[in-house]
Amino acid sequence: MAKNRPRPISSLERRRRLARIRKIAARLGFAGSVEYRHVHGGTGGAQYGLGVEQSDDVVVGFAEAFDRDRNPEDYSLEAILAHERGHQLLAWHPRMRQILARWNGHASEELLASVLGSLIVEREKDQRDLLIKAVGEALLCGVEPVDAVWLVTEIRGKLETLL
Repeated sequence: MAKNRPRPISSLERRRRLARIRKIAARLGFAGSVEYRHVHGGTGGAQYGLGVEQSDDVVVGFAEAFDRDRNPEDYSLEAILAHERGHQLLAWHPRMRQILARWNGHASEELLASVLGSLIVEREKDQRDLLIKAVGEALLCGVEPVDAVWLVTEIRGKLETLL
């Protein structure tokens, strides 16, 4: 179990990480509290928590988000947080809530959050990474590989018109 613990960091580094998460979350339009926890959360790097009101929502960044961000082959911190912002958009954006409530296709909330995240990040690599994640979610839902790419492309086009 000890090998799953993040290496210790200084108080200054904790504050730096929190400031970085807050800055990115604000740029992505996140409303609510932003936290950093120096643990491996087992969530891929961040977790969104739905509040009673949007201002009560919380996004928590974990140590593994920074580990992943350092690896150029993995998700960036911005892509990780954009996916979580996608969850918030699904929860609070009136048109997105309608889509999610009546969704009966081959998609999950995870797929939709990744597609939404791809629409709000700036870097092309982050957009591509989130779309690949969405295709992976479609595959998990039982969509055939060739159809998964088409499905994600179609969903992205439709969601883009709503934002």
